[in-house]
Amino acid sequence: MSTSHPTTADPVLESREHLTHFVLDRAASLVDNLGFGWTPRPDAPDTYPALRRAFADSHATGEPLPVSNENSAFVIFANPEVNFAFRFLHDCSHVLHGLSFSLPDEFELAVLHLEDLQSAGFDPDTPEYKLLRADTLGQLIVNAVAKRFPFEQERFGITCLRDGFERGILDELQRSR
Repeated sequence: MSTSHPTTADPVLESREHLTHFVLDRAASLVDNLGFGWTPRPDAPDTYPALRRAFADSHATGEPLPVSNENSAFVIFANPEVNFAFRFLHDCSHVLHGLSFSLPDEFELAVLHLEDLQSAGFDPDTPEYKLLRADTLGQLIVNAVAKRFPFEQERFGITCLRDGFERGILDELQRSR
């Protein structure tokens, strides 16, 4: 006689772990291809021209690319360190694809990130895709409408996952500090 035991795994936590592994794998591949990694810093480039210069410097010297260490206490990944890896992927993608920090270019970059995730087997109906969609397109929409990013990435992403993309954005737009 076999006894089945219900799983006690948290599906949200599990999807965050999957997304974490995806980001870390992609970041490791990029480090191998570019020959430099990243370092979290408060004075990371915050304009496209500054990012292009920092990228060129890192490419020439092999020194790590500075990425922002701000607003990473509450993230959709398993831990804040992975958010820095995603920022590295995102910042390098800006330069590699010639995409500025304008809203249309940020939108295009978000779509590229989602297409990459989908090519790794995470379809749009998966929780991993929905979390990354919130973290990329969702944050972009909040920024375009409210001129700010979500107060807590983790809460925002999980709300979009559980209540739906549009409802998560509306919830965030109605929040004030």
